[in-house]
Amino acid sequence: MFIYCNREIKAHNLINHCHSILLTFMLILLGCGDSTSVVNGSKKDNEVVLRDYALSEDETWDQENIYIVHGILQIPTDKVLEILPGTKVKFGNNAQVKVRGILKIGTSLFQVTLDDSVVLTSINDNPESGDWNGILFDFTHGANSYLRGVVIEYAKIGLDIKTTSPSVIDCILRHNETAIALDGSDSIIQHNAIIENDIGIRTIERQNRPQIERNNITNNNTGIFCENVQSIIRENNLENNNQSVWLNVKFNFEMSNNWWGTVVNEEIGKVIIDANDTNIITKTIGTVIYEPISLTRYVDAGPRE
Repeated sequence: MFIYCNREIKAHNLINHCHSILLTFMLILLGCGDSTSVVNGSKKDNEVVLRDYALSEDETWDQENIYIVHGILQIPTDKVLEILPGTKVKFGNNAQVKVRGILKIGTSLFQVTLDDSVVLTSINDNPESGDWNGILFDFTHGANSYLRGVVIEYAKIGLDIKTTSPSVIDCILRHNETAIALDGSDSIIQHNAIIENDIGIRTIERQNRPQIERNNITNNNTGIFCENVQSIIRENNLENNNQSVWLNVKFNFEMSNNWWGTVVNEEIGKVIIDANDTNIITKTIGTVIYEPISLTRYVDAGPRE
């Protein structure tokens, strides 16, 4: 009798122990009360990891999480991704955002004051320009996307805008191979700091008229590499670039009323590559017509508070 009871007690304890292990395992899977969750990959603490992820419905990202993107993040046609002010997104090597729907990042265009910046950056501890591929607006034929109050850094092409016209306002684009590339775009590019890139803005030869106004385009290797002479480029501060403007098309280009860091024509000519630079160019190109020039720096250019 004693032996039987002892075995029964041992069996009962074993069952309770197994139940305890199973319960613990389930709690771990459910997060055990933690706010973390799994999103197409994994999440630890407040990091959401996305790998080759395509939106299946509209999404909103907020500053409660840090988002880490590997591979391609796709925003399909008719889908909207909104990234709210204060959010940080890190990108793995060669990661890219491909937009065919609508992308809204940062402070609303209808709000007067800026909220906290959205930061889009490299995941690497020692980042370099070209770490990730940037944001590609892939022939979306829409103008509802915008970026306002956004920092974009360490990308190959921060914003590669093809045949669409998102607004880019009050942003900082720095340490990119190319900050903004405009191909068939009527985008409004206003009040940005475009600094310390290899190329600040590149315009492609199409019959579109992007508006590039009131920006600080400074400390780049090339400030503006221009192949679209329909572009409106005025009231910008173009200073401390190795070349402020490089014209790469056979037509003349008028871009008056900009500040060049000087009012001396000879000095301005040194930071412009056009038909006057016969010792550098290898094909027929036009001339940059930069007069009249601004006599003072535009103090209200660049991002506003």
